[in-house]
Amino acid sequence: MEKLRKLVLNHVLSQNDWMSSRLKKFHNKTILIKISELSIFFKVNKKGLLEYISQVKDPDASISMPINSFINQIIHKENKGITIKGDIDLAKEVSEILKKTKWDVEEDLSKIIGDVAANRLGILGGKFLNESKKVTISIAEAFKEYWEEEKPLIAKKTRVQQFLAEIDNINEDVERIEAKINNIALKISK
Repeated sequence: MEKLRKLVLNHVLSQNDWMSSRLKKFHNKTILIKISELSIFFKVNKKGLLEYISQVKDPDASISMPINSFINQIIHKENKGITIKGDIDLAKEVSEILKKTKWDVEEDLSKIIGDVAANRLGILGGKFLNESKKVTISIAEAFKEYWEEEKPLIAKKTRVQQFLAEIDNINEDVERIEAKINNIALKISK
C-alpha cells in the first residue's frame, strides 16, 4: 500500500513540473504535512520537484492542521487552524504549490482508452465532483442548522453575544451591590 501511495503521489507531482522553478532553492529539504493523525512527508529533489518519501525524523518544515481545517481549506478556501514550524519559506511555498497541484486524469486515461473517451470521462467526472461538492455543502449546512435550532449543540453567534452581554450585566450588578454593601459597612462602622 505504501509503495502504491508513493507511486501515485509522485506521478501526480511530476505532472506539475511548473513547481520546479519555485522549489529548486529548497533542494534536499524535507517537509511534513500533518492532517489530524495522517502524516505525509515530502522531499524537494534536485530537479526542484516534490517527492513523496517515507518518514523523516526531523523535517525542515511542517504544516499541521486538524481535519476540519483541511476541509474548510478545500471547500471554503479558508486558512484557519494551520500551524507551521521550521522553515517558514519552504512551508509557505509547498502549501501554495499543493493548493495549485492538479492530477491530469484525462492524460492518464487517454493512454488507456484514447483521447476522446478520456475527455468525455473527464467532463462527466468534473460534473459529478461539482454536484457532489454542492450536495456535501448542503448536507453540512442542514446539520449546522439542525444543531443550532432543533438540537442546540452549536451556539449561534447572536446567542453567544447575548449570553456574554447578560454576564456583563450581572457583573455590573454585583459590583453595584458590592459598592452599596461597602458604603453601608462604612456607615455602620462610624
